Amino acid sequence: MERFGLDFGTTNSSLSWARGDGEVTLCSVDLAAVNPHVLRSLLYYSPDTRGFVVGQRAIDEYLGEDMQGTLMQSIKTFLADDSFEQTWVYDRFYTLEDLIAVLFRHVRAAINALTPDDVSLVIGRPAVFVDRPEKERLAQERLRKAAELAGFFEVDFAYEPTAAGLAYESTLSSPEVALIADLGGGTSDFTVMRLGTRATDDRRDAILGTGGVYVGGDTFDARIMQHKLARYFGAGTTYRSMEGQQLPFPTRLLAQVHRWHHVPFLRSPQTREQLRRLRWTCSQPSAVAALEALVEGNYAFFLFQEIERAKSQLSADESTLIQFTQPEIAISEPLTRVEFEQLIAADLATIERCMSGVLAAAGLRSADVESVFLTGGSAQIPALQRLFAAEFGAHKLKAQDYLTSVAVGLGLTAARKAGGRGRGHSPMILTSTRLVRRPSNSP
Repeated sequence: MERFGLDFGTTNSSLSWARGDGEVTLCSVDLAAVNPHVLRSLLYYSPDTRGFVVGQRAIDEYLGEDMQGTLMQSIKTFLADDSFEQTWVYDRFYTLEDLIAVLFRHVRAAINALTPDDVSLVIGRPAVFVDRPEKERLAQERLRKAAELAGFFEVDFAYEPTAAGLAYESTLSSPEVALIADLGGGTSDFTVMRLGTRATDDRRDAILGTGGVYVGGDTFDARIMQHKLARYFGAGTTYRSMEGQQLPFPTRLLAQVHRWHHVPFLRSPQTREQLRRLRWTCSQPSAVAALEALVEGNYAFFLFQEIERAKSQLSADESTLIQFTQPEIAISEPLTRVEFEQLIAADLATIERCMSGVLAAAGLRSADVESVFLTGGSAQIPALQRLFAAEFGAHKLKAQDYLTSVAVGLGLTAARKAGGRGRGHSPMILTSTRLVRRPSNSP
């Protein structure tokens, strides 16, 4: 049996293979992408082919079909949401498990191109989906069900930050107590581990503390949209009610605009009619027209691509300009690094509190931590790096590939499960599920 590790991320996904000799290698999962080892966690339903495609091809076909289909991102964020049961895509309903299974089938096809053998899969999961046990179980069960639908019949789960710790451990020549910070698109997760030692075979006592919070890169994008760009779509304006009162622009509409994957929810007939009425009574009709264009033109994804580009540029530069032009939409908004850091200050404080709580639960002080391993796309944000440098010292900060180190660690987990150490040790396996294939003639 061949063993693989899958980092299914909010924004990006990656896959590793634990070869029979214990070597862990990254797999190509998107040949259309600039980096074939990274698959954008995107789905696109094409009305022309009446089917789904994923990754870079999803973006290409969305553009090639004049944005007429349905583009979906950040579906991982709904895993713990028990109100999300199913959604309508063209002519049928899809459960969340159905949609995630589309991505997992793409991964299964990539594995099939590498080996014809049976496969065992270790899937990464956040340290915390949500701070409610029943929703934690729901989220992991949905991942398991999606894997089953995609044809994975032996599935394990491991914490993503713990897996990243294993990737870092493979580079060590002596034991360390390390804080692993996995700062991704949807969550910020932490694990404190003793690395470079095997106190027990399953490494349970190597994990001193773990925890996480639902704050990540998507949150930071939403702050930029909320505080810098929402005014282009009606924030700060008023409208005249049927009774003649001047009322603030409906907050429900603006709340949906803050995250791009919520914008399609504004396409209901009732909301379209509401926007039509608002355009005639709003103090700034052009802003309502811009919001209608954002919704009807399916431009939200590309606006948030520009937001993400600007955010990334601020990791290197002190200022940037957010520019986005479409029919009825004309945005030109400067943004400085100082301003951005002010917008996300409360989120940084939330991340810091979570980190401090994990340290306290582990019974450690900052001085007891010998290294801080940063991974995930948001780990490149200067304000976050300064946060860790101020707490632990800049000399303790370590990093590898921000987007694939979790997948490497999950591969090391898979290698350990197979009985080999690979280039490091495996984290504790959280749960293990063996599914039995039904005979082809069973109901």
